[in-house]
Amino acid sequence: MPARSVVSKDRRVMKMGEVIIGIKIYPKSTETDLQGLANSIGEALPSQARVSRSRIEPIAFGLNALILDIVVPELEGISDKVEETIRSNAEVENIEVVSQRRALRI
Repeated sequence: MPARSVVSKDRRVMKMGEVIIGIKIYPKSTETDLQGLANSIGEALPSQARVSRSRIEPIAFGLNALILDIVVPELEGISDKVEETIRSNAEVENIEVVSQRRALRI
């Protein structure tokens, strides 16, 4: 995905980067299909966001958490939209933002 350009208040053109948000998602039940949950969240995300990686982390007593790395542009309010989208899923009990970092282009 090419970097987008934005014009600052003083009329300088700046390249807009991307941010990777790591979100730990706690399901409502041990019976929740976490891969299915990852797919449904990925489809519901705002158009500017995409899931770059998903993994499952054991918590306790058969309960697992889903950890998603979500790539978003550096736009004000986009992380709030992503969190709201995930929280609105009926299978999600709680979420925790565990990391937020700039994406590096190599």
